[in-house]
Amino acid sequence: MTTTAKDIALSAVRMNNDINGNPRYYLPVYMFPRMEDKKRRQAGLTPYRGKRYGAGYVIQSYSLEHDISFVLKTLAA
Repeated sequence: MTTTAKDIALSAVRMNNDINGNPRYYLPVYMFPRMEDKKRRQAGLTPYRGKRYGAGYVIQSYSLEHDISFVLKTLAA
């Protein structure tokens, strides 16, 4: 099963803005394949550390679908 950027964007949950006012989104861990920390950092994902949503990643984005497609390209390389 191939997951597209649009599918991931639909499953993203909007979170409160960060301290600088940038929009943040929670992405569930099951939407991405296993990845190393180096790849995760290159893609711009940070681990979600809260308890509300469970395991996942946080991404700051003004254009969510575009940024998710960048993450997918980075992980594929």
